[in-house]
Amino acid sequence: MDRYGAPLLDHVRRVAADVPPEARAVAWLHESIECASVSGDALRAAGATADEVRAVELLTRDVRETDVGAYRAHVERIARAPGRAGELARIVKRADLQDRLRHERDGTPSAMPRPPYRSALVLLAVPGR
Repeated sequence: MDRYGAPLLDHVRRVAADVPPEARAVAWLHESIECASVSGDALRAAGATADEVRAVELLTRDVRETDVGAYRAHVERIARAPGRAGELARIVKRADLQDRLRHERDGTPSAMPRPPYRSALVLLAVPGR
């Protein structure tokens, strides 16, 4: 379930639908390590490529770190990640953020402050990152 009590799979499905085919596997898996305790080794054993696993690892953050600075550092790592894994992570993160902005539920109480999704999109849009 997401922070609002909705099935997380709904979010994952929308993100996967919004990315190009080459990023679709990463989109389907982007919450797997963070929310389902799946390991990178398990993803590799299931057939994910090294770049796909690295992209999923880049997209995974420590959910215990709830402050804005930690979230910004997480997005900065994705923005600066080199190679194909970095490209895949950025494609999926942009779709993830856009979906979260489209489905944000104002007024819903949560123990965790909302991450700064709009400023994260700006970080990912800066050329050279």
